Amino acid sequence: MRESQQTSRRLVDSRTAKVDERYRRLLDDGADPNEWAFAWRTEINRGGFRAYDFLLEEVVDKGRCVGCASCVTICPADVFDYVDENPVDARADACVYCVLCAEVCPVLRPVDRDLPDILDFQEPSLSDSYGSYAYGVYARSTDPDILARCQDGGMVSALIIQGLENGTLAGAILGDVEPDNNQIGRHKLARTKDEVIDCAASRYTYSPNTLALQQAMRENVGPLAVVGVPCQVDGVRLQQHSSIRMEMNNWYRDNVTLVLGLFCSESFTHESIEKLGEILEVDHKRIDNINIKGKVVVRLDDGEIMHASLKKYRDFARPACLYCLDYGAEYADIGAGGIGLDGWTYTLIRTKRGHEAIEAAVAAGVVETRPLDDEPRGEFLMKKLSADKKKNRPLPAQMPTLAERQALGFLCPKTFYTKGPGAPATVDEPGEG
Repeated sequence: MRESQQTSRRLVDSRTAKVDERYRRLLDDGADPNEWAFAWRTEINRGGFRAYDFLLEEVVDKGRCVGCASCVTICPADVFDYVDENPVDARADACVYCVLCAEVCPVLRPVDRDLPDILDFQEPSLSDSYGSYAYGVYARSTDPDILARCQDGGMVSALIIQGLENGTLAGAILGDVEPDNNQIGRHKLARTKDEVIDCAASRYTYSPNTLALQQAMRENVGPLAVVGVPCQVDGVRLQQHSSIRMEMNNWYRDNVTLVLGLFCSESFTHESIEKLGEILEVDHKRIDNINIKGKVVVRLDDGEIMHASLKKYRDFARPACLYCLDYGAEYADIGAGGIGLDGWTYTLIRTKRGHEAIEAAVAAGVVETRPLDDEPRGEFLMKKLSADKKKNRPLPAQMPTLAERQALGFLCPKTFYTKGPGAPATVDEPGEG
């Protein structure tokens, strides 16, 4: 290696080490999470640094990666592969030191404070424990084909198909299933009604939907709808609105025109399907559909319905999900989930784009709605499940890793700082003890 190349490598190594040092210091000092990004932004104007090293060390190697794939889909040099729900630096020498992978990671930092203004929330904007929104309804598709395949109401599928048919969408980023196992998710760029319907219904294992953004960009497919769980929604928003402006960001900002967020308490490991089969004492390959309604409702391949304890099944939740604070996909244009009224989608309209999409679908007769007051339990569950997610504090970077919590004998992040080793030390009252 030439001396100049060695000097350049040492310089980059030094910058990367300084970023990691600054980041750890900000965490240790209890700095506002919105300031964490200054740890790496200080190096951008000096020529950048090897951000993938920083990302892998602080997020992936410590078991904090949520698997959203934002770093994979934003990288202009195609440094990463995606393996077992994590990024892998398959082509590290291709790194151009742009820092985008760190900039769009929802674990390294929260979305920017000004994002609500950028997203243009529909007025009147109400605020609750599950984010800002204009209004909520129960919504349902009127299409029998969708209703025959969907999980709860089919509203999301109906909106996308309406957009494809009226020309406001050219494609949708969705979750599909593996051909040999319909409970294991994979990404899909859907461009037709049939492809959208094929992706209908929920899977409770993690599906890296947003990986399909790479195909959409290569083939220049837009405008796009993106459907994802809250961590994926945050990753998409960070990609669209990063303060680092490159062609990748501009493409996402211009072409992702509708973001539909799915309510999510947690998703589960691929191994959970086998474990569920063991709990039910059936071959896991016979599991045709899973739904969670306070308990695990399983439909087998012959139509038989079986039930399992949600408490037992939650033992197989993805560890990264236990860091998440967002149940309702707070930065989506529309949030949706199967709570409250059976056969209908609990729907929160958050932004003007979301309002326009649902309004057009209702006007076209492809979606029907009912007021939330028709089943008050929906709002009760929305508040409760959102509040439960907020108990996952503090943010991922500050929480001990899974391995560290295992060593302490206290796995649950929700109570780590209230009842566990992270709880404040109690001081005995005078006269006690």
